[in-house]
Amino acid sequence: MTTPGSELDHSLRLPARGGYVVVDVETTGFSPARGDRICEIALVSLDERGETADEWHSLINPLRSTGASHVHGITDEMVAGAPVIEEVLDEVWQRIAGRVLVAHNAPFDLRFLNALPGSHWVTETLCTQRLAPAFLPHGKWTLAACCERAGIPLRNAHSALADARATAELLRHFIRRGASWEEHLIRAAQAPEWKPCGLPQRAPHRR
Repeated sequence: MTTPGSELDHSLRLPARGGYVVVDVETTGFSPARGDRICEIALVSLDERGETADEWHSLINPLRSTGASHVHGITDEMVAGAPVIEEVLDEVWQRIAGRVLVAHNAPFDLRFLNALPGSHWVTETLCTQRLAPAFLPHGKWTLAACCERAGIPLRNAHSALADARATAELLRHFIRRGASWEEHLIRAAQAPEWKPCGLPQRAPHRR
């Protein structure tokens, strides 16, 4: 079933812009330049206080092997009926446009997002891994290690939604300790209005 992108915006339970969006992708490998692709994506939208307003996730058919299924748990069979990334672009970009994008080890996620059509919707970004030393000193900076020191449960690690939810909790942990990114929020909210990509869109495909 396909849906015109312009209709998808009405499914959101958050303002048209403002706040943060936490992104996590599971991929077939490490380099989109070498042909690796997203095989799962999750987005958790937060208001300016860091409270969850909306979340969305889907398996993605990468049109190739899913790669290290022993790490992310995604098999070729699981993505066989999933949309390709172009069929969920409206869902992805309407949640990112006008918001500060947050990820743990953001350069990794950004490599894959920046390889997609419409990546100009990514404006302001924050990396919870790079921020962590100021709030969680003395230890490793993996998501699991940061969550453990912050007292945040992390179940089903390397599932996109579980990792995005944990990263959102980590951002809230920083905000509660006085962190503020007001200038990032203002600049992100001043970005151009999101517009549908015009391609047929499909419903998400869950694990």
